[in-house]
Amino acid sequence: MFNFLKKGREFNRLAKSFNGINVMVQDVYPQIQQNPSRSEFGETLLAIAFLSSKGVDDRIEAENIAIDAKIMVPTIQRGFITVMYAYQQTVGKLHIMAEQLDMSEIVQEVLDKGPAYYKIEKTIPPQLIDNI
Repeated sequence: MFNFLKKGREFNRLAKSFNGINVMVQDVYPQIQQNPSRSEFGETLLAIAFLSSKGVDDRIEAENIAIDAKIMVPTIQRGFITVMYAYQQTVGKLHIMAEQLDMSEIVQEVLDKGPAYYKIEKTIPPQLIDNI
């Protein structure tokens, strides 16, 4: 019984993480399309990558959430979507933006929890990390 409630709570947190990340991606994506400036958007992309790793990748892995599981993420689409679709709309677009800014390696390093991940973790306020 408690495992079911925990899994439901983690699905809710995953949906909130996807929602927040999608808002950030939707804000930055058109700007990068118009002006692909690494100096202007580099830190933002690394922060999004950190939040994606912590809020999405860690939850999916820890709870062993299937990519075809249904989830509701209002900023992506009304109704249920798959975790895979939500991932494509958030982390997938993050990869596209990273490629446009020639930042693919560093963004992937953050997503993979390499050294860059821990450097960023030190700069993000603890209260933000707690809310991921």
